[in-house]
Amino acid sequence: MFSVVLEYLYLANIIITVLAVISIILANKQSESSIAWILLVLVVPIVGIALYILIGIDWRQHKLVPQLPEDFFEEHLNTVIRQQKDYIREADVGDNEVLQDIVKNMNLLLNSSQAALTLDNQVRFYHDGQALFDSLLSDLKTARESIHMEYFIWKSDQLGEEIKEILIERAAAGVEVKLIFDGLGSFGRISYRYKRELREAGVEFSYFLDLNRFIARLKINYSNHKKIVVIDGKTAYTGGMNIGDEYITGGRHFPSWRDTHIRLTGGSVSILQAIFLSDWCNCRKEMLIKDNFFPDQGVEIKGVPVQIAVSGPDSRWDSIELLYFNMITNANHEVFIQSPYFIPDLAMLKAMESAALSGIRITLMMTGHPDKRVAWWTAFTYFRPLLRAGVRILHYSEGFLHSKVVIMDRMVSTVGTCNMDIRSFKLNYEVNAVFYGEDTADELIRQFNHDVENCREITEEDLDNLSLPVKLRNSICRIFSPLM
Repeated sequence: MFSVVLEYLYLANIIITVLAVISIILANKQSESSIAWILLVLVVPIVGIALYILIGIDWRQHKLVPQLPEDFFEEHLNTVIRQQKDYIREADVGDNEVLQDIVKNMNLLLNSSQAALTLDNQVRFYHDGQALFDSLLSDLKTARESIHMEYFIWKSDQLGEEIKEILIERAAAGVEVKLIFDGLGSFGRISYRYKRELREAGVEFSYFLDLNRFIARLKINYSNHKKIVVIDGKTAYTGGMNIGDEYITGGRHFPSWRDTHIRLTGGSVSILQAIFLSDWCNCRKEMLIKDNFFPDQGVEIKGVPVQIAVSGPDSRWDSIELLYFNMITNANHEVFIQSPYFIPDLAMLKAMESAALSGIRITLMMTGHPDKRVAWWTAFTYFRPLLRAGVRILHYSEGFLHSKVVIMDRMVSTVGTCNMDIRSFKLNYEVNAVFYGEDTADELIRQFNHDVENCREITEEDLDNLSLPVKLRNSICRIFSPLM
């Protein structure tokens, strides 16, 4: 009897495995991703099938969320966007290669993510958590109408407590406070007491893809990786830093934390406000449009031109990946890249190789102290062809480098939430601010050059000196890199 049961179980396992492989093939994923999933299912069937059901099914074939920011922009800013497209198309840039590249970049974002260009912005960069949160807490205390905040990670630690007390005090003063936490990134990081105190004070909050709901658990592979704060519709923050003590101190695992965040005033604030409201609609099924969310800020004669780029797993285009690709392939002189992780797809890898072989100076800086070891090990397998092409690769050794920055030719630069990896490009909801002009680029380059002083350069000799077990480990990790 027992042997008969085993035979049935064995047969069932074969049938389920075959069905899983057929499902993977019919999903028409990129070949590397399909191969990785098939290998996982065949090598460890039960675990592989469970993981495929949990994070492998491509929910992007269906709409993950009802309201995308791009659709909001297309509906409410259609006239402005159309005018900008016409203006850029008719602009006479002559033989000026710098202006030509800027126009290409602007067009790309207008066409792929409806990213309207605003010209009246004031920008401040923060390169460490203490300076950022000193400024943010100060701005929160002065809020008079509304506070809107969304973060991938929000912790109820010391920093979280400081922010909570301010939010409760502002809510008591009549300020509308709404918060969005990512369902995965903030899962288990916010205490019940913390949430109860917010709720009792009248602070509204919601989870983006709340994992307490069964259907959201099936979409666990898709995260809202954005970090956005909008205060009174006039001041906004975005960039790499979440809410947690480690973004100031480095936490238990790192001696320090290096990141890049930005404070914005001007027209770009309304764009970030619209992104928040779209995400709030996805969480609460209510679209809030109030006049005081979009106050008239006047028109500055001088300011930094900014576009806000968004992308997500169900966006029509992978806008931020296309942005990075465009900045690399259209560079005439140099490209600086900062990202904690580096798992490029084939197109991005070839873009970097091609640019470097064409004489473009490309410098890639990533963390030398990993928080995600598998992703860090995988990155090593991409280094050799880049080094041979002439790309300079640096490991930041002072602490953990979490900054997401790309700078092209001292003229186009971007700071945001998007890492240089497949997960950020294909699976996460991301937001990046794109700046045009030498002043903003030069400020970011100065910080980049300062970071270089705390880096160790990677060479082919370093790769040669890796032991065979380490090389094998790294290469095995790379097989599954499309799943990361």
